Amino acid sequence: MSRTTESLGTVARVIGLLRLMAESNNDLTLTALAEKLGLAPSTMHRLLALLIKEGLVGRNPATKTYYCAAEFVRISSLVLGTFRIADLAEPILRSLSEKFNESSLLCLYLEQQRRYTIAKVIHGTQLLRYDIEENTPLPLAWGATARSILAFLPQDDIQDILSRSQPSQVSHEAIGERTHADLALTRKRGYAFTAGQRVEGSIGLGAPFYGANGKLIGSVCLTIPRNRFDPGQEKTLGHALIEHAARLSHSLGFVPAG
Repeated sequence: MSRTTESLGTVARVIGLLRLMAESNNDLTLTALAEKLGLAPSTMHRLLALLIKEGLVGRNPATKTYYCAAEFVRISSLVLGTFRIADLAEPILRSLSEKFNESSLLCLYLEQQRRYTIAKVIHGTQLLRYDIEENTPLPLAWGATARSILAFLPQDDIQDILSRSQPSQVSHEAIGERTHADLALTRKRGYAFTAGQRVEGSIGLGAPFYGANGKLIGSVCLTIPRNRFDPGQEKTLGHALIEHAARLSHSLGFVPAG
């Protein structure tokens, strides 16, 4: 077999694998995937390792099943303009925007890249608002959109991400004790709150949401111009975000412990 023929065979197998995973609700083990595609387990392991490395596939260690990960969803959204999480999130984002008349955002964690992306935005009716770029990988250190994800990751992941992070391009603040204190406070209250960390003059708030397997998927956020923000409303906004993020988690099949 020539190298070109072998490469084409690998491409066909990857397409078949991703199609099978999407159509089977992402609940198949390596053995089940290999059997359904008629491939040797060793071949299936090699293909899955390749896709996991690229962030297209993830593995649930508890059930030993594989699922289409956030990077696959992000790429699909660029082609199709919509995807399941965004569909489920849209009425939740719209509810937030209508309640507070500000911009609400759906953010997804890109696990393999250790970054996140803004997957959907719903604006309020205010004329002054931010131009938010969707489906672009962003660093996890600065801003409520980032920290509402970062704070709820395992501590080893947090340390690794922060060790690679640069100072804020807006405030020029560097990673330090203040960063860790803010992440601890975010975990305690259940939502992130930042001022002018990622976008100058902006206030950001965000709360995390989870999938059926209990893994963090992303966050639901609000962004507000500082001159329109009432500090007395912080807790009201934060608790509303926690509630709306919980609704999205429930829609995705997440059941909180206890």
